[in-house]
Amino acid sequence: MRARKNRAFFVETLIVTFLLLLMLTILVRIFGAAAAKSRYAARRTRAAQVAQNVVTMFESGEGAIGQAQEDLIDQANDEYSDDETPRTTVQLHFNSDGAEAEDGEYEVTLLMTCEVRAVGYLMTGNMSIVNVDNPDEDLAQLDTARYYPDDVDAVLSSDTEIDFSDISVVETESEASLGITGSTETEAAS
Repeated sequence: MRARKNRAFFVETLIVTFLLLLMLTILVRIFGAAAAKSRYAARRTRAAQVAQNVVTMFESGEGAIGQAQEDLIDQANDEYSDDETPRTTVQLHFNSDGAEAEDGEYEVTLLMTCEVRAVGYLMTGNMSIVNVDNPDEDLAQLDTARYYPDDVDAVLSSDTEIDFSDISVVETESEASLGITGSTETEAAS
């Protein structure tokens, strides 16, 4: 009888040990997945900061982005160019602090397009940010745009005369064809 009690105790102990190991395995996997998601969220947060820095560089026209913008405007102004909307790609690297660095862990690919408008140029940019260690993991995508007005200084300056002779006049339907006469207004007033 004593042997039966010992066997039952050992079987119960084995079952409890097995259940504890199973729960411990599940908890380790849950905490491991949570840690991986936390690292991914931190990389995405830093990528968002990098995206803000790139947008600022795009809007201010500084660095390699500014040079690429000037080149695109020159290509758009080239009357012998067959390309109506010139494009270029700029690749930059940033470190985890969001500063530009040649060996940075974040790679930004910025596709820029210049469209000629009636009075100026519309520069659009589509950026993609990836981690250099894991290039398949796309951390951020962002579109931005900047409008370059043409000859703003000439329009705003009082020293330069503006020639309005090239402006076309759009003719509208006359008041007579719409049935509106001046006597209608006076009759309604009285």
